[in-house]
Amino acid sequence: MQAVCAFGVTMLKYLRYLGTHVLIVLTLVGLLLGQAWTWLGIAAGVVCWIGADALSGAARTVPRFRHPAVLDCALYSFLPAVAWLCVVYAWTLSPHDLLGIGAGLQQMTGIDVLARRAGNDWAAWLGASLSVALAIALGAILTAHELVHRTRQPVAMFVGRWLLAMAWNASLEVAHVYGHHRDVGTPADPATARRGENVYAFFVRSTLGQVRQAWRIERQRLRAAPWWQALVWRNKVSRGFMRSTVVALAFLLAAGPPGLAMFLVASMWNKLLLEALNYLEHYGLVRDGATPYALRHAWDTNRAFSHIVLIHLPMHSEHHLEPRAHFEALQQRPESPLLPCGYLAALLLTLIPPVWKRLMAPKLAEWDSRYASPRERSLLAAGQ
Repeated sequence: MQAVCAFGVTMLKYLRYLGTHVLIVLTLVGLLLGQAWTWLGIAAGVVCWIGADALSGAARTVPRFRHPAVLDCALYSFLPAVAWLCVVYAWTLSPHDLLGIGAGLQQMTGIDVLARRAGNDWAAWLGASLSVALAIALGAILTAHELVHRTRQPVAMFVGRWLLAMAWNASLEVAHVYGHHRDVGTPADPATARRGENVYAFFVRSTLGQVRQAWRIERQRLRAAPWWQALVWRNKVSRGFMRSTVVALAFLLAAGPPGLAMFLVASMWNKLLLEALNYLEHYGLVRDGATPYALRHAWDTNRAFSHIVLIHLPMHSEHHLEPRAHFEALQQRPESPLLPCGYLAALLLTLIPPVWKRLMAPKLAEWDSRYASPRERSLLAAGQ
């Protein structure tokens, strides 16, 4: 009996990182049932995921894992999961029974999902795009962020790149790994939110800035290469946009121009969620570009639910200190500044700028007095 209990505890230690798979499944169910059910994914995410994060307690020390390959398999499994989510989303938007999905489900379950899909209106499509966006933001972009840091692992890079393609986020592989991690906290970094900047202005500035940044990094890397290689063949940004174009064309072929348009709408939503995460991770913090990164230059949280769902992204200060470290190797550092709530709860609050600014005002004042160096206080006084 003790052996069974020990095995159960061990498995739970690994399985807890599959929570986002549950969100993807709920989103799939909502898409297939159609109409008001298309809101199931976003409703579950807001009520259960963000609600649980707001109520969760402090995280304990990250356990040690004897079989990290199991965690890698969990990450890699997001590629078929998100791919199938995209297929069902395309089926939802298509005038045809794509791949015979509707007929097959009716035969297996007796539910006429084609009739339910025919009853979808603009509200159902909005619910579908929001649900898919949340699932892709957490399942694709977050996982890809972990994997594209593993630059020496071809399988991890392949999975990460195609997850970014389905999220229509081609610049992250270069801009984040080689730009943001180098320039974080300085005016040169478009992914560091300035003090007082609202998330919607940041969304535009960061999105455009990261594309320009990634393009400059690749042009510099390939400056000695022939032009066709520097612009296309060996350029990671160009190849990333090609992969995203393949996904977009698949939506166009499967669901026509309306399907492509709704795919791009969902991509815009998931990009907004990603940028909201970027926004809260370094909001209002500054760093003198002449000094190295330190733990004080990122906001952490100790909320347990955020750590599990976001695969320890909230240990963000140490992630920047050790960018090649796998998520399960990160640990909470007591000298890191903490947000007043979990990352998931903060994600929702960033979308309401007056509430976010009021929430962060005392935390920024604490950072200025407790964490900032004299040079950083001078930069803040100068409005940088």
